[in-house]
Amino acid sequence: MKFTLVLATFAAVVYGQTIDDIPACARTCIENAVLAAGCSSGTDVACACANFSAVQNGSTSCVIAACGVDVAINQVLPATQALCANQ
Repeated sequence: MKFTLVLATFAAVVYGQTIDDIPACARTCIENAVLAAGCSSGTDVACACANFSAVQNGSTSCVIAACGVDVAINQVLPATQALCANQ
């Protein structure tokens, strides 16, 4: 039973990256940057990932202000990179 739970958790981590995995403090900043990058909605993941540099540049200062440097570097950035890696 423990093995199944560990395997299911691992699968969710590898394949289950969603916008919900991005810390809440950063979501508005990122959604605004996604819109500024020309995407149709702030939650258009495919467009956001295709324009990752523009979204990152447009949201970094807001994310740092909203979440702090530690969360921005250690949680937000890895979550967004993982989300886009699955696109």
